[in-house]
Amino acid sequence: MSLREKTISGAKWSAISTVIIIGLGLVQMTILARIIDNHQFGLLTVSLVIIALADTLSDFGIANSIIQRKEIGNLELTTLYWLNVGLGIVVFISVFLLSDFIAAMLHNPDLALLVKTLSFAFVLIPHGQQFRALMQKELEFNKIGAIETLSVLFGFCFTVISAHFWPLALTAILGYLVNTAVRTALFGWFGRKIYRPGFRFAISSVSSNLRFGAWLTADSIINYINTNLSTLVLARILGAAVAGGYQLAWNVAVVPPMKLNPIITRVLFPAFAKIQDDIDKLRVNFFKLLSLVGIINFPALLGLMVVSNNFVPLVFGEKWNFIIPILQLLCVVGLLRAIGNPIGSLLMAKARVDISFKFNVFKIFLFIPAIILGGKFGGALGVTLGFLTVQVINTILSYFVMIKPVLGSSYRDYILSIWLPFRLSIPTLVVSYGLGLALKGQMALGALLALQIIAGGLAFGAALILSRHPLVVELKRHLPFFPSPRPSPQGGEGEKP
Repeated sequence: MSLREKTISGAKWSAISTVIIIGLGLVQMTILARIIDNHQFGLLTVSLVIIALADTLSDFGIANSIIQRKEIGNLELTTLYWLNVGLGIVVFISVFLLSDFIAAMLHNPDLALLVKTLSFAFVLIPHGQQFRALMQKELEFNKIGAIETLSVLFGFCFTVISAHFWPLALTAILGYLVNTAVRTALFGWFGRKIYRPGFRFAISSVSSNLRFGAWLTADSIINYINTNLSTLVLARILGAAVAGGYQLAWNVAVVPPMKLNPIITRVLFPAFAKIQDDIDKLRVNFFKLLSLVGIINFPALLGLMVVSNNFVPLVFGEKWNFIIPILQLLCVVGLLRAIGNPIGSLLMAKARVDISFKFNVFKIFLFIPAIILGGKFGGALGVTLGFLTVQVINTILSYFVMIKPVLGSSYRDYILSIWLPFRLSIPTLVVSYGLGLALKGQMALGALLALQIIAGGLAFGAALILSRHPLVVELKRHLPFFPSPRPSPQGGEGEKP
């Protein structure tokens, strides 16, 4: 099977598993938001935000370093496996011992037990990470998708059933541990049929992996701060309930694109790595990827932005109505982050994550004061506005700081690759917003929301059918339910992005 065929197959299996996982996550979040009180829901979301940093530290970029290397020997793999296990134990001990201090710093003492419980995941996670990386390196996304879907399903069932009898944040934490245990066991079982770690350890054999991992981890830590500081600031200033509401909006507007985009970027990272020396081919495929990510994300996020005033009370309940303006702003944040996501795959493929790290360090000096001042003077809405401001600056500067040094001067291609999905999404924005204004108060909330979503989706489908842009035509060839229009003559819409 050719690299192209493997890539398309990998994208298909990743899409299936990711959509199922996101769907289960949204259903679980909706159920918990309804049956758990605001404070407990806030404690749950804040504890998961805290543990995300420990997750980054425990991996140390080892999995991605394995994928990035064109060739890797058995001694390197064995050394990296035991190094990963050791890091997991260190992170477990550190998080467990620091949990009371973290809870006190955030003025939420109830967090301590949740963080202690979550820390046990780091004893389990490393035993499956390397096997997953090896499967990803070989583009075996069918196996990865099946394992991750099954493990999420186990955690989902445990959480939802238990929460009805025990409506506390700890229930969801235990469900996460069930998910982790099942995933690790399955990756270990199937992975050992490919490769079995030995008992040798030579740190010198993995020096290049550790350099790559160090840059990636440093970049991830900075990105973690840029992403999650807002939730932690709100937890400290306004309490867990407000932080939980903000995180609920974040999980709806920003998290799904963060998980959907790797359907493409996670598959194309190893593919990019294989063509890393062919700059022209890399440039063409990167800007196609940027447009494709936008086509997937823009209509959904812009549509959600205009229906959020009906979506929130219907799905989560009226007790969460205060997050409606937050959700609307975060839809724009999610849109901007979506088009920035492919840049990470490009830099990892070229082993230039140092560029991303340096840029994210710069952003810290903008982000921290924007979030703290926003929270102090504007509460949750002020934090969101601060986040959005920094994200706009980040999108403008990303080309000059991260894309141009790797791909050369290509600003026009960058703008056109973003403009295409935005233009295709305008009909969705207009139709959904217009229906909301015209029919407000004239029909049931659920019926109006359904009508807005269906009409917006049809408007986007019509825009795709009528478009003759070469990338859209190419995309429609892989979607048999779309007619394939002839590409337009050179110029106008037919220009290559």
